[in-house]
Amino acid sequence: MPVTDYTIFERNMLALCTGRNLPTAARIRNAQPSRTISFEPARSGMLVPQLQRNGRRYSIHSRFDPEAEGEKAAEGYPQRGFFIFLGLGAGYSITPFLNNNKLSRGIIIDFDAGMIRSLLETLDLTSILADRRLDFIVDPEPEELQELFISAYIPSLYGNLSVVPLRGRVDENSVIFQQASDHIRALMEGVSDDYSVQAFFGKRWFANIIRNLQQAAGSTPPIGPIQKAVVTAAGPSLELAINDLRNLPKDVFLIATDTSLSVLLGFGIQPSAVISIDCQHISYYHFMRGIPAGIPVFLDLASPPTVARLAGGSYFFSSGHPLARYVTARLRAYPILDTSGGNVTHAAVSLADFLGAQRIDLYGADFSYPAGKAYARGSYIYPYFDIRQSRLAPSEALFSHFLFRNKSMDHEMDCEGHVRFITKPLVAYRERLERLGQSCASRLVPHIGNGMPIQGSPPNQIRQDFGKVFAAGRLFRSTQEFLEEYRDDIAGLELPGSSAGLYLAGLKHKERDIWMTLLPAAAAIRRESGDPNPEPEAILETTRRWCLSKVQEALDSL
Repeated sequence: MPVTDYTIFERNMLALCTGRNLPTAARIRNAQPSRTISFEPARSGMLVPQLQRNGRRYSIHSRFDPEAEGEKAAEGYPQRGFFIFLGLGAGYSITPFLNNNKLSRGIIIDFDAGMIRSLLETLDLTSILADRRLDFIVDPEPEELQELFISAYIPSLYGNLSVVPLRGRVDENSVIFQQASDHIRALMEGVSDDYSVQAFFGKRWFANIIRNLQQAAGSTPPIGPIQKAVVTAAGPSLELAINDLRNLPKDVFLIATDTSLSVLLGFGIQPSAVISIDCQHISYYHFMRGIPAGIPVFLDLASPPTVARLAGGSYFFSSGHPLARYVTARLRAYPILDTSGGNVTHAAVSLADFLGAQRIDLYGADFSYPAGKAYARGSYIYPYFDIRQSRLAPSEALFSHFLFRNKSMDHEMDCEGHVRFITKPLVAYRERLERLGQSCASRLVPHIGNGMPIQGSPPNQIRQDFGKVFAAGRLFRSTQEFLEEYRDDIAGLELPGSSAGLYLAGLKHKERDIWMTLLPAAAAIRRESGDPNPEPEAILETTRRWCLSKVQEALDSL
């Protein structure tokens, strides 16, 4: 049995004490060394930890040649990427990834801080613990693991995610490691959905925000607070609510989603406000009927500049995009709305809640296609397809193609025997809206038509505050000054060198903030590269150059 060497322990702890590993370091230092672990030399002479559980002894690594075992296991992962190591052990299964350049970034997950302390009192693992590409977390709560995973894994750069289980360790405590694996799988699904959106819209978001800054510097009169709100979405059930909407009391603040605006105007209903968050140019079609004078239009900073110009005195707000948050902190304090639902109805409810509505009545939010119908009649899609139809492709065929283009399409019957079609994204939208209804201060009351039933807020929910006034703060500097400084900061970013993971882990706070504003565009650049496994260093440099060109274009247009 090796003698405990506290010099080794302190060296290991010093190597471990980097920023994100501090909670793990404290957890290990405060733990009592485990009495269930022992160390025996393998035939190759290397020490192998062994665990005693329920009368059985588990050898964490091969008792013949643990180093060769680790190298052979690493050969089964041919591609470079992000790795999650389940179990630390003596590090034999991790070291090969550090030496063969396959590891861009990774996380080591283990449990039993006392057992880990015994390992670190006996084995010199400083080469692993000090590697800035790796984060180490012990006995994590789900929220703690989620925060670390989301901050460390950047799919636009690291691509593939692989889980590397240390079999001797995982098999010894299979239940807790299976729970960790399930949690990682759920987190991965969320990150994958987010990355998919970034891969299509990342460049548009960046370019739109930069181009909108000059107009967003204008002044608008404050709006709010309000007491009662109605939100209209553009599902087919909106047609059933027209009489209710025509007879709304004058003190109700009617917020139309951009898709529902033309429907309301077609029925002679003028909303109190309109909101739009889509970054695509097709958003322009929602406003083809025009915008009645005096109606405020709330726009995400990432909305198309064409829509912003059409709307005139727009009320810009900041969403979750890193560049929008950066602008809000350094150019002007724009109001922040929750757009995490991924659709404009979610954002409209967030706006009504921001403005202080005690109650929000929701119409036309079907989150499905009742009887195969996508939108209420009068929305943009009808004239859009009317223009594009032909003898060989009538509008009915165009609607059918639009409906069934989604491969996740499914259907169900409502209580009256009518069919409605649903997709995975629509289900996700509804679930996120329901969570918003449970957490917001306003009481959300969905009015159900033929679409998916929506769970609203608890019926006894009463707002405790008075809401906020929607108004952007003063400009901290001119748009030109902001863009010039931002351009110079992007231009001053150093090249990542041979390891994007090491490069990003070693960035100073200011440089990290700049890169975070560029990374959504990196997802789109990665997709457009056509390379299934591009070098992350090349993606970073291409992204830097492209974003720099967009900022310079905006400056040239001032």
